[in-house]
Amino acid sequence: MIRFGNAPTSWGIEKPADPAYPLWQSVLDQVAEAGYDGLELGPRGYFPDRPEELSAELSKRHLALSAANIMTPLANPATTDQLVREAELTCDLAGALGASYYVIIDGITPEREHTAGRSSDAVRLDGAAWRTLTDTVGRLAEIAASHGLVAAFHPHAGTRVEFRDEVERLLDDTDPSLVHLCVDTGHSTYAGIDPVELCRAHADRLSYVHLKDVSVPVLEKARLDKAGFWEAYRRGVFCVLGRGSVDFVGLRECLEDLRYDGWLTVEQDASPTGDSVPLDDAIASRTFLGEIGFGASGPAPASGGPR
Repeated sequence: MIRFGNAPTSWGIEKPADPAYPLWQSVLDQVAEAGYDGLELGPRGYFPDRPEELSAELSKRHLALSAANIMTPLANPATTDQLVREAELTCDLAGALGASYYVIIDGITPEREHTAGRSSDAVRLDGAAWRTLTDTVGRLAEIAASHGLVAAFHPHAGTRVEFRDEVERLLDDTDPSLVHLCVDTGHSTYAGIDPVELCRAHADRLSYVHLKDVSVPVLEKARLDKAGFWEAYRRGVFCVLGRGSVDFVGLRECLEDLRYDGWLTVEQDASPTGDSVPLDDAIASRTFLGEIGFGASGPAPASGGPR
């Protein structure tokens, strides 16, 4: 049975603390109010780190925890040990709360941020740096598995794994029994990849899906201007589901064909100081999903408690 989630990034939450952020209790309230079954953990430290406390807060709102994630540059051998320690802490918390996935994302780097969405302008990693990246992904995936989580690699605009050739290379160079694929409909579209075709092409590795829509006029103007990822983000390249170019009906049909039964997580990627109203956007996206046949909203089973 597919369950529908949202993520703290839809409220602009990208790091543990910021004066502009809403209270974490308010985010949980709004995720439930908008009709979602659960949400991602977001940056560790935003929500309480004590499993008992967070489990109780999720349960009383009938929410489950879908996933945790890490997003940081993965090709620097000097930081690998630090990433491993962070992964242990995050996966320990997420696993104790009954989450299903650990999403691994390479961090946005200046040189690739500037060429986001423009494959011909982007410099690829060399052999040694690429091996560091894939080895690190493998280590993080092993940690996830040890905590009962499925590791899903998430290609992302402005990173070293963005375009189709990089996605294929990453999948070829990692263990298919450990490293699965998270398809993000918005970041795939940004990179010129058809997310529906990507899901079909790698059905054997697909384990998790992020739902995000893309404003074609904003993306085309950003490419024309050679604007970087953050500038396109500020211009509103990611929009409420159904208001952009992503073929969500085609995605639904694809996932039905594949008998996908995992989580679908909406990510608005909204700036906390922007004009959008996260609750309104979350409701609009969830309503749209119901309208195109993805199922009516309803409460999820209570979050799993500490194990």
